[in-house]
Amino acid sequence: MGNRQTWLWPLAAWTVFTAIALWLTHGVIQLDTDSAMRLVQVRDLLHGQSWFDTVQHRMNTPYGLSMHWSRLVDAPLALLMQVSEKFALTAWPLLLFLAALLLLVRIAFVMAGPRAVVTAMALALLCSGLYATFAPGNIDHHGLQLVVMLAALLCVVERRPALGAAAVALGLGVGLESLPYALAAIAFFVFDQEKSRAFGLTLAGMALLMLAATTASVYRFLPACDTYSLFYAVLLVVGGAGLVAISFLPRHRLAALIVLALALLALEAMLNPVCFAGPYAGMDARMRLIFLDRINEARPVWSFFTLAPAQVVGGYLYAVFALAMCALAPPGRTRLAVMVFTAVALLVATFQYRGVNFALLFALPGLAAALVRLTARRSIVWLAAAILVLNGGAFILAGAIVEGQDRVALRAMRFAAQEDCGHEPALAALKALPPGRVAAFVDQGPTILAYTGDAVIAGPYHRGSAGILDSYAIFAGADPRAVLQKRGINYLMTCRAAPDWNFYRDHGGLIAQLAAGQIPAWLTPAGHSGAVELYKVR
Repeated sequence: MGNRQTWLWPLAAWTVFTAIALWLTHGVIQLDTDSAMRLVQVRDLLHGQSWFDTVQHRMNTPYGLSMHWSRLVDAPLALLMQVSEKFALTAWPLLLFLAALLLLVRIAFVMAGPRAVVTAMALALLCSGLYATFAPGNIDHHGLQLVVMLAALLCVVERRPALGAAAVALGLGVGLESLPYALAAIAFFVFDQEKSRAFGLTLAGMALLMLAATTASVYRFLPACDTYSLFYAVLLVVGGAGLVAISFLPRHRLAALIVLALALLALEAMLNPVCFAGPYAGMDARMRLIFLDRINEARPVWSFFTLAPAQVVGGYLYAVFALAMCALAPPGRTRLAVMVFTAVALLVATFQYRGVNFALLFALPGLAAALVRLTARRSIVWLAAAILVLNGGAFILAGAIVEGQDRVALRAMRFAAQEDCGHEPALAALKALPPGRVAAFVDQGPTILAYTGDAVIAGPYHRGSAGILDSYAIFAGADPRAVLQKRGINYLMTCRAAPDWNFYRDHGGLIAQLAAGQIPAWLTPAGHSGAVELYKVR
């Protein structure tokens, strides 16, 4: 198989995926909460908000919310929106999927040649766990993170220090979920004496460039833990410069690396010791019960299994299986890098399920190479059979059998009803009223901003702890009117299909009254759509 034919396979796989995705959506794009919030951020940029200002002025009304999201995702979306908004919402995730396929092809080719390319493309198309990330309308930062970290893995495989350092810096700039995989890439280049100098020099330069060109003004001089800021820039610059200096040492490099690591830990303690506790450090303790413990993707795998057994089997266990199979791939640097990155992602996913997609993507080239190697002396039929049996879709099907068809169907129905709480048709009654300030469930906040001109109290973001706590006080507290008056709220919105409805109802307060059919005198019904109910606040 020629080199040109090799690169045709990802284009063919991408064409198939695109055709299926467009057919399934029928041209109707539904936004999840993060995608809706990203759309609002890009619109604000296009309407004149400064590149270095990421405050969402209609969130946490009337005070505004300083978001921790990067402008690196906004830039390509803003460019694509010059064609049209719908084009950007459709094209961006599909382009990211094409980039992911091209990177997978290169890694698989290095591992086991042309047959591994075809196998990797088939496995990628059959890995339904990745579909949602690259579906039209999904414009949050996760897709870009996956692609950039996959690029970092390829740079490790091919020993490209400058590009590897750029991928590490960009990944951290997009979002700190990339940090574990960035550290894995750094570790490979740190112990690569021949390449460490170029890596360290590029890393230090990229860190400064990111701070100057892509970081919001407020974070350039603030050592924030939960976004790329002065904190991470200083550590990357010092670490990169340290690697350059160590590369000139003729001996005792390991001791020097240990000293550098200790110096970076001391520097971290000086800059912001709170960051040792993670990006959520310093948050109000009440936020764990009210918000953090209820984020499904942040649950450990054993807790997530109680919610969606089929997803765990088709995602986490499939990634574990793929990692084990990687051990049967041809030995060498590529296999080691693939296994290390996958193992790191699985470790993350064990304690926060959101790491599963990284594990799946990292493991696919290794699984493809292993299947090719195991069937090398047999006909192509054996390889095709192995692909049909050992793919993500087959694991999802096995998980559905474990979970039970009725339970899977019920879960899907509940999830669809929950999603409808924030879709545009559910906001028809609100759109018919003059713009104002809205008290709504946390997950409804971003879609209200995207589809109306109203302002909201809260969204599902840890930075908005004041708004989340006030939302709890409104819907489950003893004196909701005090919070409503303090924030000057005009409308109150609920949704009986949302998890928040049951959560607030079980804690008493306003939602418990509404559930019992008791509407307070200071609320006037103003319309409803399905499970969504709207009230005017007197």
